[in-house]
Amino acid sequence: MSYIILSILLFSFNNVLWKKNLRGVNTFFLISFRAFVNSVVGLLLAFLFLKSFPNSNDFLKITLGSILGITGLICMLTVIKKHALQWLGIYNLLGILITYLHLYIFENFTKTPSLLGLFFIILGYVSYIVFNYKKTKRLNLKAHGLLLLMIICFSYASIIHWKNLTNNIAPIFIIVNQELVVFLVSFSLLFLKFKKEINLGNYKMNFIKVLIMSILVIVAMYFSFIGIKITDPFLAALLFLASPLTTILFAALFLKEKISFSDTLSILSICLGAFLIHLQTK
Repeated sequence: MSYIILSILLFSFNNVLWKKNLRGVNTFFLISFRAFVNSVVGLLLAFLFLKSFPNSNDFLKITLGSILGITGLICMLTVIKKHALQWLGIYNLLGILITYLHLYIFENFTKTPSLLGLFFIILGYVSYIVFNYKKTKRLNLKAHGLLLLMIICFSYASIIHWKNLTNNIAPIFIIVNQELVVFLVSFSLLFLKFKKEINLGNYKMNFIKVLIMSILVIVAMYFSFIGIKITDPFLAALLFLASPLTTILFAALFLKEKISFSDTLSILSICLGAFLIHLQTK
């Protein structure tokens, strides 16, 4: 259990670092630089510990999950660069609903949906938007669309990678594939649209920031995999519900984003709905 808690805290703090480090830095530069460092570390670990490679069919599935991941990441960073990090926590909670609906509709999941859980999630989501309609935390329609696309991509990437893990594909291969895809896509976009950002001075100036982010993510992924392996599945699912909440809490602590009483009620409503849905899946 302690491994999962540590991974949640590290992932949430990494979201804060994304928000802080994006100030004054090109988004694709930061994504590609961090992915490059992660790829180098991942390839080294794969060389030392990877004993077998997946077949071509599994490789395509892993790559599809990675492509969805980079799509979601670009959408996420585009929004949080200009808007409150709290919205990331809200949409991450909505991801539980998306995952459940996929299982119920497409994976022959036989348990009846928790209508009460659906009600609380929708109530919390709508009320959060209404409460912030005239505040500085409000989002325009484009930003909502990007966050919706983000959480759909993240949810399906997680489903694909979960299936890959159950097929005994080594986690290190999934991680390396993901980081290489992220690097190739983000660096290509950087080269095509923002070529002037590719200079030695820019890399030197941001090296420490990127290195800290890379270390956090690698350690968080390691703790996450270890925790899932040794923790009861139901307990693990409940613990990971805390991830969006710690993101919102860290945004308040480190970025001084205010959480009003009405925001708290909306977030608690979504959490309750997510908990009821997760409980229904067990």
